[in-house]
Amino acid sequence: MSKNLATLIGLSAILMWASMVGLVKHITAEIGPDMGITLIYTFSAILLLIIFRVPNFKLISKKYLILGTALFIAYELCFSFAIAYSQTAQQAIEVSIVNYLWPSLTVLAFVIFKELKFNFIIILGLLISISGIIFIQTGSGDFSLNSVINNFYSNPLSYVLAFAGAIIWAFYCVFTKKMSNGQNPISIFFICVALTLWIKLLITGHTTLPSIDLATLISLGLASVAIGLGYAAWNVGIIHGNITILVVASYFTPIISSLLAMFVLKTQLSLSFWQGTALVTAGSFICWISTNWSVVRPFIQKVTREIHYLFTSSR
Repeated sequence: MSKNLATLIGLSAILMWASMVGLVKHITAEIGPDMGITLIYTFSAILLLIIFRVPNFKLISKKYLILGTALFIAYELCFSFAIAYSQTAQQAIEVSIVNYLWPSLTVLAFVIFKELKFNFIIILGLLISISGIIFIQTGSGDFSLNSVINNFYSNPLSYVLAFAGAIIWAFYCVFTKKMSNGQNPISIFFICVALTLWIKLLITGHTTLPSIDLATLISLGLASVAIGLGYAAWNVGIIHGNITILVVASYFTPIISSLLAMFVLKTQLSLSFWQGTALVTAGSFICWISTNWSVVRPFIQKVTREIHYLFTSSR
């Protein structure tokens, strides 16, 4: 497989994951949050088991298997139910942006666990991302503490779950790097998520399957495939493609996700929303640059030389 093709396959994973917000909200609005999320992860688990099969447990650290599974389950539940419990289509998209604080928080977590050196630019990036969230909450673009508080209190559960998910995923990334030894037990993680959700349904007594129309069934299939094939495509991209392009592109997921969700959920988003989303993306990107300056600097120098050549040769 060529490097360019592998990179394109990896980029398709970003599009698939970005579609999740709109699909999850549509499905859970039609058949309920609990059953909707359970069916999505059940079908995704089956698909991932077919793609990745059962991993060799002898090669996986037991400590990582336990801790990684717990963190993965916690994240997926926080993210999916944050979207499912949102009150409106617009709020579902807003909540998803809170979850996209995870890139900045991941860099911070790597610093806390001494995997990366501290850099003041990291704090700058995190503050810019958080300011983007606040900007989105104001609605009109004019800062008002009351409007931020009122928006939060309209549905605190969704916002808390989204923020908790961002923190959990940051820690998951750190522990995966430290303890996974290059192993990828993603099929087991998803099976555990699905089992957890079915146990939750059994305990609460909500095991009756609702009637599902064709449109919802298609959305359910697309959401399951988006998760399953998303992880498979990302693995291909990371292993065989251009990892720098993939990492940089992944930081634009909030914008792509919001665009797709806007069309799927047929809702309009304000200018202040897009400005806030741009700040979240910029903050995450700044955090990434602060830890990858050795990669970014030669690229900037090359672009600068080419621009300089363009201007001087045109005279």
